[in-house]
Amino acid sequence: MEALMLAALKVREKLFYSSSLALKLLTGFLLGIVMWIAVNGLESSVIISPTMFLSSILELFLRMSIMPLMPAVTMMNIGRGPHSELELLRLSYNVELLDGIPSAIGNFTSLNSLDLTSSNFQGAIPSAIGNLTSLNNLDLSDNKLEGAIPSAIGNLTSLNNLYLSSNKLEGAIPSAIGNLTSLNNLDLSGNKLEGAIPSAIGNLTSLNNLYLSSNKLEGAIPSAIGNLTSLNNLDLSGNKLEGAIPSAIGNLTSLNNLYLSSNKLEGAIPSAIGNLTSLNNLDLSFNELEEAIPSAIGNLTSLNNLDLSFNELEGGIPSAIGNLTSLNNLDLSRNKLEGGIPASFKNLCKLRSLDLVSNNLSQEINEVFEILSGCVSNGIEVLSLSNCQLSGHLNNLLGQFKNLDSLDLSDNSIAHQIPATLGVLTSLTSLRLSNNKLNGSLPIGFGALENLVDVDISYNSLEGEVSEIHFANLTNLRYFHASHNQLILRVNPHWIPPFQLVESIYLRSWDVGPQLPRWLRSLKHLVFLDLSNSKISSTLPVWFSDWSLRLSYLNLSHNQLHGKIPYLSSSNDLFSFIDLSSNKFNGPLPNVSSYWIDLSDNLLSGSLFTFLCHRTHDLITELLNFGKNHLSGEIPDCWMNWKYLEVLKLNDNYFSGKIPSSIGILSDLQFLNLRNNTLFGEIPLSLEHCEALTVLELDENRLEGNISTWLENQNYSQMVILNLRGNQFHGHVPIGLCRMTYLQILDLANNNLSGTIPTCINNFSAMVDGTGKQGQIVLYLQELGFSDSSSIMTKGEMIEYSTNLNFVRSMDLSNNKLSGDIPEEITRLEALHSLNLSHNLLSGRIPEEIGNMKELESLDFSQNHLFGEIPPSMSSLTFLSKLNLSNNKLSGIIPSGTQLQGFDPSTFSGNKLCGLPLIKNCNVDGDMPPIGIERGEDDKGSKSFAWFYFYVSIAPGFVVGFWAVMGPLVFNRRWRHLYFNFLDNLWDKFMVWYYVNVARFVKGHGL
Repeated sequence: MEALMLAALKVREKLFYSSSLALKLLTGFLLGIVMWIAVNGLESSVIISPTMFLSSILELFLRMSIMPLMPAVTMMNIGRGPHSELELLRLSYNVELLDGIPSAIGNFTSLNSLDLTSSNFQGAIPSAIGNLTSLNNLDLSDNKLEGAIPSAIGNLTSLNNLYLSSNKLEGAIPSAIGNLTSLNNLDLSGNKLEGAIPSAIGNLTSLNNLYLSSNKLEGAIPSAIGNLTSLNNLDLSGNKLEGAIPSAIGNLTSLNNLYLSSNKLEGAIPSAIGNLTSLNNLDLSFNELEEAIPSAIGNLTSLNNLDLSFNELEGGIPSAIGNLTSLNNLDLSRNKLEGGIPASFKNLCKLRSLDLVSNNLSQEINEVFEILSGCVSNGIEVLSLSNCQLSGHLNNLLGQFKNLDSLDLSDNSIAHQIPATLGVLTSLTSLRLSNNKLNGSLPIGFGALENLVDVDISYNSLEGEVSEIHFANLTNLRYFHASHNQLILRVNPHWIPPFQLVESIYLRSWDVGPQLPRWLRSLKHLVFLDLSNSKISSTLPVWFSDWSLRLSYLNLSHNQLHGKIPYLSSSNDLFSFIDLSSNKFNGPLPNVSSYWIDLSDNLLSGSLFTFLCHRTHDLITELLNFGKNHLSGEIPDCWMNWKYLEVLKLNDNYFSGKIPSSIGILSDLQFLNLRNNTLFGEIPLSLEHCEALTVLELDENRLEGNISTWLENQNYSQMVILNLRGNQFHGHVPIGLCRMTYLQILDLANNNLSGTIPTCINNFSAMVDGTGKQGQIVLYLQELGFSDSSSIMTKGEMIEYSTNLNFVRSMDLSNNKLSGDIPEEITRLEALHSLNLSHNLLSGRIPEEIGNMKELESLDFSQNHLFGEIPPSMSSLTFLSKLNLSNNKLSGIIPSGTQLQGFDPSTFSGNKLCGLPLIKNCNVDGDMPPIGIERGEDDKGSKSFAWFYFYVSIAPGFVVGFWAVMGPLVFNRRWRHLYFNFLDNLWDKFMVWYYVNVARFVKGHGL
């Protein structure tokens, strides 16, 4: 039978590549019969049912005829003896094997080795594979197998090697895998396995290599893994493992490589890890490990690579790391380490890469260079110390690091000049010194760095002239970012730069003017160009239009460019950026095509119709900013081809007419700003389809209509800024407004709104606790180079916020006809910075708990009908710098405290208040705080206030006065006699006066 099988395979191999299709099919069918008999035996073919026989023949027929010759069936050791069977089957690297592994594979019970690698097998692993109890090697890796690993695999107790990596296997790792006690290698990586690692894996004490990476395994690392004392390689990275690293891992003293990165491991790194003295590679990065790095890590003297990055490790860097003299790569970046680089690092003579980015080293850069200046400086190639709180200044020690390939000192506080010794680092390909305090000029030696590819020296205070010599040998330069310095570029007008391969140039805030540099024209590979705020005051040259087609990013904003804008487009339609804002361009809108278009703050005039409507296909434009120009006419109703717009700004122009209904087609729209035009009519109901709206600014127009009709049924759940100020809207403030929980800025001032303030305003969570999504939006825009701004009325003046817009929380309902009480719920808005309810018809009292609004900086309740006293809690508003309570019916004493007494008296005018800062003194004028009166009856209250104290004072006054006179007469006899003698004499004198004057007068007149 074995000879029959080998003969069939040889015949197939000869005929397949030379025969016609018909001959191939016939040969395949006949050879299928022969192969079936060879595998199953002649007796089986006699007694088997015809249906099963034909099915088996058909399967082999398809494999033999339609599928190309399987080159991997290169070895078949056919056993000897009467019952010999197949022992090795290798079908690897047959990409046309598109069906699943047949369950008939279980019939090959004598197989020692089964290799089906990289053959596009699909479906599940058949449970029948558990019948192959003689298997030593099973390799099903790099296929498309799905489903769970069958528990029957636990029957393969003779297995030495099991490879199931790079498939789509799901479910848990079966505990039955713990039966495979003869396993040397187990690789289940690159699947979708879930659940916990079974503790039964600790039974595999013969394991040399265990790979479970890139799955979805959860739970803790079982301590039973410490039983695998023969392990050389352990890789559990790229899962969702939690909990602490078990100390039992210290038992794996034969381990060469340990990879636990990209999990959710927490707690401290166990000191037992110091037992793994054979380790070459240790990677614990991208976890949530805490506390200090154990000094026991210094025992790993064979370590070549140590990566503890992206954790929460604290404390100092242990000096014991200096014992790792075999270390090539050390990465401790993005932790919370502090205290500086230990002096013991000078022993790391084999170090090639040191990455300590985003730690709090708080060390001087000179000290760092001094520690590393010995043998380390001779070999180190990558030094990354970005955002490490480094200070001091660079000195000539920098020149000792002559093999440096990459130097990153960005985001620190390094000051003074860049040393001239920079020019000797000729191996440098990447130099990053951005966001420091460097000053002085760019050293001439910069031009000697012939291998430089990537340079970022932006956000410093470098100054002086830069000329051709600074770029003399930079022929490999690809990225040159030097924005936000005070450098002056002075080169020959006909200069051809040596960096002809450059792709990105950022020179924002340089002086490159007054002409647009002609040398740009020679740069054939340039894709990103930023010359914003660079003192260019010319027109755009004729060659610029065609040359700019290659650019994906063009920023010439904040210059003095003038004239007309030519046709501008980009060859990269998927992502391109054109920013010509804040210049003096005039004329009509140009025919510009780009992903992002910003032409704001210019002198462009005319209609929007030609630009907007003469488009024959859908545009991928995402941002369109024409704000602050002189555009006029109606906003065209042809937004159908702009359906990808997310940001639309037409503010501060001279547009008139109605808001077009087709704007509702823009379902992705997030920012809509039409403020300060002369638009009229109602807001189109089609705008309800723009549910992604985050910022809606329609203020300072002539829009009208019932605001309730429009807002009540809207679903603007993402709204952050709603500004309808200065229009002619009427109706009640709808309750539906409260569904905008992310709202940070609400301005409905200067309209004709009526009714009460909704009590549900405490639903504005961004105003309650300060959380919101505006920060995410601003960050998203800034990443793409666009900074949004909004004009907000606060503290009585219009202020334009841009970079700090995320931090503003404001509500303005002033100049309407709102009535009723100020709801107590408003005091829940504790993150609010500005609140203006002035010029309404509000009555009642100021809410007692207004002192809870600790973040208030501006508060205006003026021109209402508020009564009662000012709540004492208002004196606790320590950030309050603008207050107006004038022209209400408030009474009583102004609460004491330096906060309220520091305001101008006009703040409290038009009320019945007393006390500082008013001249009216409560004690002198008899005005006292209202006590014992009916709240709300303020006119009567002032009179009742005086009568109350009159009645209260009668009894004690009478008692005191009576005993002050009668007391001495009762207890002193002499005073008593004198007193009555005095009364007798006084009475006698009165009677004499009476008879002399009154009686004589009566008699004389005959009365």
